[in-house]
Amino acid sequence: MYWLFFPRNVKEEWSNLSQITEFPVLWSHIRVFFNELPQDLLGEKSFYIESVYDYMIDKPYKTAVVSLKESKEKIVMSNYRIIQPEDFWFGSRNPGLLIGLTKDRLFATNSACDIIFTYDEDENKFYGQLKKKKKCLVSKKGLDVKTYLDCSMIVGEKEYASWDTGRDINTGKQVWGGSAGPFCFKKN
Repeated sequence: MYWLFFPRNVKEEWSNLSQITEFPVLWSHIRVFFNELPQDLLGEKSFYIESVYDYMIDKPYKTAVVSLKESKEKIVMSNYRIIQPEDFWFGSRNPGLLIGLTKDRLFATNSACDIIFTYDEDENKFYGQLKKKKKCLVSKKGLDVKTYLDCSMIVGEKEYASWDTGRDINTGKQVWGGSAGPFCFKKN
């Protein structure tokens, strides 16, 4: 039954306002929106995700679609990039804008970049890690170094934490991403 908690926990709007209030020099104010999509889009539970800086709410810096499926008592979150994502900006706050979001507007990312969640019943939280860390390669503009994504996530009823860093594929040293720890969000 834990499987049913995950979508309910993740959907809605999240903000790291308390984190930036405590450590304003280290963090930007980020808002992340998870908007549930119709089941028939990908044949499984899925969400449209929009991430914005609070001072630039009119221009999301990241949009994506994720699907969720249960596999061997774990939840697998697969990621999809959106073709021409600006067509759907603000869809998290105005779901009518997502009507044109169809499967042919999405392309799946490398399955090594899937996030595998396990449920901790004692803490009532889901803990996620990349399926194959060193196989989830990420290119960043302006970098000559090949990097892989190192990502961890925690999803609880009222908290959500995410820590994405890029590491040099040869040395494992961090090249990009948060150096002060994970973004820590609370539901608005």
